[in-house]
Amino acid sequence: MSADPVLLGYVDRLSVAAGEEIRLMVSATADYQVELLRLVHGVDDARGPGVRQEVVDLPIGARKGRVQPLASGSYLRAPAHAALDVDAFTVTAWIMPTLPANGEPRAIVARRDLGERRGWALGLTGDDHLAVWAGPGDAPVAVTDRPIPVGRWTFVAAAFGPDGVTLTQVPTPEWPVGSWRASARREGPVEYDAAGVEPLVAAWRGGGSAESQFDDRAAAHFNGRIDRPALYAGAATPEALATADPDRFGLPELVRWRPGQSPHGTRVPDDGPHALHAETVNTPSRGVPGANWTGGEIDFRLAPGEYDALHFHDDDLTDAGWDASVVLRLPAALRSGVYAFRLRAGEDELRVPFFVRPARGSSTERVAVLIPTFTYLAYAGSHSSIEKVGPEGLDYPVTPQHVWAAEHKLCSLYDLHRDGSGCYYASRLRPLTTLTPDYSGPFGLWNLSADLCLIDWLEHEGIGYDVVCDDDLHTEGVAALSEYDVVLTGSHPEYYTGAMLDAHESYLAAGGRMMYLGGNGFYWVTGVAPDQPHVIEIRRGHTGTRGWEVPPGETHLSTTGEAGGLWRHRGRAPQRHVGVGFTSQGGRGHGRPYHAAPGSRDERAAFALAGVDGPIDADALVGHGAAGMEIDRADPALGTPPHTLVLAVADGFPDNFQHAIEEVLTANSRQSAGVEPRVRADMVLLEYPFGGAVFSTGSIAWCTALGLEKYANPVAKVTGNVLRRFLDPAPFDRPQEQR
Repeated sequence: MSADPVLLGYVDRLSVAAGEEIRLMVSATADYQVELLRLVHGVDDARGPGVRQEVVDLPIGARKGRVQPLASGSYLRAPAHAALDVDAFTVTAWIMPTLPANGEPRAIVARRDLGERRGWALGLTGDDHLAVWAGPGDAPVAVTDRPIPVGRWTFVAAAFGPDGVTLTQVPTPEWPVGSWRASARREGPVEYDAAGVEPLVAAWRGGGSAESQFDDRAAAHFNGRIDRPALYAGAATPEALATADPDRFGLPELVRWRPGQSPHGTRVPDDGPHALHAETVNTPSRGVPGANWTGGEIDFRLAPGEYDALHFHDDDLTDAGWDASVVLRLPAALRSGVYAFRLRAGEDELRVPFFVRPARGSSTERVAVLIPTFTYLAYAGSHSSIEKVGPEGLDYPVTPQHVWAAEHKLCSLYDLHRDGSGCYYASRLRPLTTLTPDYSGPFGLWNLSADLCLIDWLEHEGIGYDVVCDDDLHTEGVAALSEYDVVLTGSHPEYYTGAMLDAHESYLAAGGRMMYLGGNGFYWVTGVAPDQPHVIEIRRGHTGTRGWEVPPGETHLSTTGEAGGLWRHRGRAPQRHVGVGFTSQGGRGHGRPYHAAPGSRDERAAFALAGVDGPIDADALVGHGAAGMEIDRADPALGTPPHTLVLAVADGFPDNFQHAIEEVLTANSRQSAGVEPRVRADMVLLEYPFGGAVFSTGSIAWCTALGLEKYANPVAKVTGNVLRRFLDPAPFDRPQEQR
């Protein structure tokens, strides 16, 4: 593993209002300086305006370097209780490992503290055998002679008593009969006192000091699923253990955790007599089928008893838990916009962005830029390309922070966990190594670096703007937008909650005006954890352009219970409210110009292309064309309103651009632009009641062309035409026949 970068950092929230406090967490191998920047344009490309940023005169100054470790790995933690301190007890669970132990012990249920050298644990040895650890020793006191299979459910149990310990494993279902059934016995007294030690599931307490708000001493993380872990008073007999049915043990229940009974949030209820409810740490996957899932229901809310499992990963991380290095109260008069803490240690520099809204309850401009922070989170730290790199190396720039994130498996929603399962959750409370103003990924500028091209153009044009983030839109609904005459999206507003779509529709229905200046927008159903607003969730379902898909029975979001996947399959295709929706992805394929369509000659749209003769194009910083990377089209069958005007069309894309997979019903080779007419980008205008309107470009590349040729290009011209008309209070009227 490579050395840690000199500088790593993150902020406690991405959206903060002027006058409020923001906290910066830093891990640094050297002393460093901190200052505040206002960001305008992030990349130094000869085709564009270059890096544009300014220092904000606020005293922050120097900080001492301090390395803060990551505490990755999910587990359950429950309170210690005297009722658990019995002379004899039995521990049970159903488990499905999803990764071999790889030479390291893996805990299933434990009250073990290596720092104090006491307690007990049921777990797997480094070669996947069921084992019990007890007392001060490092070696297990009992081990079965057959390994637990990966990818299959097994009932496991251990009975502790004054005369010894009995271990049992029974495959569920047991087929072939007896093939992995095994037991082991340790005769004689075993030291397993654990008074005061909290029970953990999927980990045990290691050694060392706990320096953060979380127990970062957790170790022996389990990879896989654990269903209904429980403790019973008394030692079950070997015959009872062999039934693999705790209800037949005849023992009083001490604790039994039932994730399916309360499937949302961090709390895992205990249905035992002492209500020792557990809390999740680092967000193991919830809403996943357990050992007794029949397949009769795929919504965990309808069969909670079949969804009593959690899927744990040793690389889960939704809160790094670092201490704050800087706590800064922003000036109440600080202008809304995109900001960053700049950290500098010698020649090393890191910019950690965040977004400043106007002071609470106010708006300062008529235009709002809607910053797609949920999309930023979804992509943050993406490292699949780094992991798959061949001997020729990467053909795009990476930083030490990117490599560090890949090595530590800080998963984006496009990555796989170490066990090969898809990453369902993303969090802002960890280093977001690709969320930087100069990030250029496999396809060029991406997310923030692309959206700063829009910020830069607004600054150049002298058009005032406030910023509003996805976090604000989800929490506040339409109130986050209602004070603005015009709302501009970024280049790629892909991840949307239902509350955010509701806010869009309410804003437009009340006469608001929106310019959708991106592509592949409003695509994935996204959830936000009510008790963890820093965490978003997706379940990619079984169609759509995706990096992975969920296993059977896992299509519903654990944070909200709603069906995941694409919004179009929930009846909310983006064509319904912005006129266009995703149709093709082209990767590094060369983009294309738009050409005026008959709709541009309609008097309702005469302003849009005014002063533009010929193609609408520019050598965009993504895709080298006005329409590029990912593109959208109008489609009445998917909800494009009948009065929508198609102003311009980009077509003739190279074969890199293939028709969206969700619309390909049978396998064939006729999905490229040359033979599939739906592979095109449509620029549209549609009016809403009370003077509202939407202008959509349907291209991720669009914003990255705005600053080219010193801002004197057709993309900038059309954008300016539309924005100035949208700022004109004169109402838009739909055709008489559409009213």
